Amino acid sequence: MKADFLSPTGRLVQGDPMEGQTKNMQGQPLMTQSGQPTQRYFIAVAFKKDDPAFAPFYSIIDQTARGSWPSLNIAPPWDPACRFSWKVMDGDGIDDNGKPNANKEGFAGHWVVKFSSSFAPRCFHAGHYAPHEQIQDPKAIQRGYFVRVAGTVEGNSNQQKPGVYVNLGMVELVLARPDLVITTGPDASSVFGNSAPALPAGLPPAPAGLPGMPGGAAAPTLPTFPALPGVAVAAPYSLPPTNSAVAPAGPATTSHSNVLPVLPNPSILAAPAGIPVAPPPPPAAGPRMTAKAGGATFEQFVGQGWSLDQMRAAGYVE
Repeated sequence: MKADFLSPTGRLVQGDPMEGQTKNMQGQPLMTQSGQPTQRYFIAVAFKKDDPAFAPFYSIIDQTARGSWPSLNIAPPWDPACRFSWKVMDGDGIDDNGKPNANKEGFAGHWVVKFSSSFAPRCFHAGHYAPHEQIQDPKAIQRGYFVRVAGTVEGNSNQQKPGVYVNLGMVELVLARPDLVITTGPDASSVFGNSAPALPAGLPPAPAGLPGMPGGAAAPTLPTFPALPGVAVAAPYSLPPTNSAVAPAGPATTSHSNVLPVLPNPSILAAPAGIPVAPPPPPAAGPRMTAKAGGATFEQFVGQGWSLDQMRAAGYVE
């Protein structure tokens, strides 16, 4: 017996519809009954127990189970003595290892249905069902998001462990928000946030080339120019941002990317043949700066409006 279903909207609490599993719980390769390697796509979706849309969905599973195993007296999935493989878990019950399901995020107060298939389900965003709109991003559907599932349910034909298969066919992503994502393991803030880190005693100082590290050298500072009386001094070493354009003086002009700049012919700038070119004169040595200048050069002082007499009077030059 086999029946189609379309589930109500529920929260994806386990598995990943976009990632196939190739190993079982013991870490061994998954195999078909004929001994061939296979893969399994699995998800578990939680549906609120008070959702009226869940009852018709569960009825399809229940009728298929009893129709596939008419000779069995099947107990309901919430019966602790039930040994029938329903693929429906009580979110307030006990799992196969004897642990409370309610400790798992999203389980308490819900019926949790397990869906699986050997083939990758087709996944779509709600309202976008064209073939070319099928979700390709393997990270688009995260645990904690809300989905609907379409597929089939049928008896498993396993006399040793009778039950049903709830086959995973298609998944519709209904609601995706970052705050809904279910992460595995402890929360980082609960692990690190309650105490401040402390470095071990006797830690050797950091090398001189690592400013800002514990025990390391301080970050180098640029020299600061003293203010010239009566003159506002601009911040030293102020440079335009990297790759910034410098606005030309005068009226604004329209830039055309297809206009090439006009450059002079190099032959015009070259000296006539046979005429020796005098080397440029050596740069004039400026006055020697004192330690009080803090590493600033004579030219930098001049650029800030200082005269030689003022620098000498203030003790910045020898």
